[in-house]
Amino acid sequence: MSTGSTQGARVCPTCGGKGSLGQAPRAQVCPNCGGQGAIQLEPIRVPFDLVFPNAVLTALQAGLVVSQQLDQDADLEVIDYIANSTGTFSFQVTDPSTGRLLSNAAVNGENGSGTAQLPRRLIEPYVWARSSTAKITFNDRSNSGNTVQFVFSGYKLYPRSNPAQGSQGAIVQQ
Repeated sequence: MSTGSTQGARVCPTCGGKGSLGQAPRAQVCPNCGGQGAIQLEPIRVPFDLVFPNAVLTALQAGLVVSQQLDQDADLEVIDYIANSTGTFSFQVTDPSTGRLLSNAAVNGENGSGTAQLPRRLIEPYVWARSSTAKITFNDRSNSGNTVQFVFSGYKLYPRSNPAQGSQGAIVQQ
């Protein structure tokens, strides 16, 4: 029974890569790999903060779009929203690669983002595809000049089949 590794997966140890157990006509789909013959390897999770360019708003300005391109090396699993600002604001996050709006309307900053000390934890992490762009539309609610810094905090998800990261791609596991 082979346990070799191929493209981020390893051969299923239960079925030996066949995807089924037993002989026809009574063969059953392997419960371990779901008939795929391989088990997907968990990615290497490395803490990462994606910092957006500052949104500089004038009094009651609405619709200021700030975008940030994600790195090519790994997908980004966002766990928390963190922001600080000089006044009140609202925002709406969009994933242009899928067309998804991540709220049905602009969310007030105090409801939708937290601070570095108490970040706003997402109920379910959101995974952004590598090389995609994240977009946030900001609106000022302070009736004065307002600068907002917004951060997606989470993990880069490096595939185990190509974990190039750190010093010359070396990974230190403890």
